Amino acid sequence: MKTSDIDAATRALKPSTTTEVDAGTWSRLSDDIVRTTPDPLAATASTPDRSRSSRTARPRLVLAGAFSLLILGVVAATVVRSPGQDQPQALSFTDTGNSVIVRVVDPAADPARYNAEFKAMGLRVKVAAVPVSPSLVGKFAGYSVPNEETRLRLLDPGEKCNGTLNAADPGCQEGVEVPKDLKGWAEIDFGRAAEPGEMYRHSSSSAGDPGEPMAGLKFRNRPVAEVLPQLRARGLKVVGYNSGPGPNLQGHDSVPGSWYVHDVTPFAPGEVVFFVGESPDK
Repeated sequence: MKTSDIDAATRALKPSTTTEVDAGTWSRLSDDIVRTTPDPLAATASTPDRSRSSRTARPRLVLAGAFSLLILGVVAATVVRSPGQDQPQALSFTDTGNSVIVRVVDPAADPARYNAEFKAMGLRVKVAAVPVSPSLVGKFAGYSVPNEETRLRLLDPGEKCNGTLNAADPGCQEGVEVPKDLKGWAEIDFGRAAEPGEMYRHSSSSAGDPGEPMAGLKFRNRPVAEVLPQLRARGLKVVGYNSGPGPNLQGHDSVPGSWYVHDVTPFAPGEVVFFVGESPDK
């Protein structure tokens, strides 16, 4: 059974948040099990009566099933944490003691749902939908905090997941870790698809990353004149060129075709920026 199926079955039980079973319940269950156990001396030396054997075994099977359901209910009550009766459907929350790990369950949900669920969990966090490059759509892309004492942590797929979950599990994708002692309000940027001409608020570090417009193209340390035709073939255009080291970065409207492409970053839908130099990047 997939993890998502198990989670759904567990939530369907709507367990109580208590994990205790009173002594009387355990006592009655124990008496029933002992009372329905067949007496081994009742068996005869003759050929066993198969129909009798099946009839005496059935009560034990029924009780075993009931016992299993009781244990399952106790385990479910221990595992499932939820505000009210059900776990939020747009986000999942995992209490780790000093912080809460939040992951997106429904990336297509309206940010208003995320905000409502953060509020229900008592976390001072607001979510804003912002334009991002393609690989960041439907993910937590960044955040802002009111002071230096506040720290959030964006989590990669597979990071700090429960049990045996890993990056391949739908329930263990990108997330954010929020401290319980959060001071003031934090705002998280949730990626949405940008409109034509709308500049990205956040973008992947390179236009060649998986899911980005130049994924699969070999452009690093290739001449600009060689890369531009590949760009046009994908319906992309260059809106600027940058050269030089970080602190001394210089912008250009155009550069010689003999210069080399060091990297390319997404800028807006269909638009990218070239980072270039007169020689290949080391």
